[in-house]
Amino acid sequence: MSRERKKPQYWGTDKGEVLTLLTIYGAVKLSDMESLISQMAMDLTTSKVLITLEELIRDGCVYLNEKDEYRVKDDLYREYSDYEYYMDSEEEPSFEDEYVNSEEIYRRTHSWIDFHKLDISLENRHFFRGGHYLDIFIKFILKNARRTIIVVNPFIDLSTPAQLLIEAKQQGKTVVLVTRPHSTQRAKDVHKTLANSRISILYHENLHAKIIMIDDSLAIITSMNFIQRATAGVSWEAGLVTIDKWVVSKIKESITDLNPESAKL
Repeated sequence: MSRERKKPQYWGTDKGEVLTLLTIYGAVKLSDMESLISQMAMDLTTSKVLITLEELIRDGCVYLNEKDEYRVKDDLYREYSDYEYYMDSEEEPSFEDEYVNSEEIYRRTHSWIDFHKLDISLENRHFFRGGHYLDIFIKFILKNARRTIIVVNPFIDLSTPAQLLIEAKQQGKTVVLVTRPHSTQRAKDVHKTLANSRISILYHENLHAKIIMIDDSLAIITSMNFIQRATAGVSWEAGLVTIDKWVVSKIKESITDLNPESAKL
C-alpha cells in the first residue's frame, strides 16, 4: 500500500504523540496519563505531556469534558484515527478478488488473524473479539468489502466507520444502513450526509441490535454503536464474528423480516 497519504497536523512531534495517545484511548483523565504513557512506551515525561496538553488546548485541538477527561476535537480525531488505521493496515491482507465467497472470506479472515498474531481459532467458523481488535477488524472488513455492506445500528455519527461506508458507496458498492429514526438535529444532519452519499437508509423505531454483514458471507453481532465514543475505545465493546454460511443466512433473514421503512429526511 502506498504511504503517500497526507500526515495529520503535528504528526511526528510531541503534540502528535499526545494526540495519538488521546485518539487511541478516546478520553483520558490526568490521573491515568502516566500509566498510559508507560504502556505506549512514549519517550515523554509526565510534565512534558502536561505542558503539551496545555498547548494543544490553547491551539483549540484538545478540550476537557465535563468528566475532566482530555479529548481531541472531532475533525483532528478523525484525521489521526484514519491515519493510524491507514498505517496499521499497510501490510494487512485485503479482499482483492472480484468475487468473494464464504471460503474466500475464511482465507482472508484467517490471514488477518495471523497478521495480528491473535489467539483465535476458526475451527467452528466463529470467533469472539473484544476491545481494540474488534474496532480494527470492523474497520478492516468495511474497507475491504467487495459488493455489499449491511449495517444495523441504532446510533451513528460521522466517525471512521461511517466514513468507510461513504467510501464504499463511492467505490460502487451497495451500502444499506438500518437505524433508528433521528430524534435530534445532529442525528438528522448525520443521516442527511449519509443519504447525500447515496447510502440507503432504512428506519426501525424499536431497533436496538448492532449487526454488520459483508458480502452475504460474514456477519458480526456486536455491542458497538457506530459512534466516536465506541470506536475510540472509551467504552469496552465486544462482538461475535461468524463466517458460517447457515448462520449468516439466518442473520440476513432476520434483518429482512424487520420490514424497516424508507428513510424520511
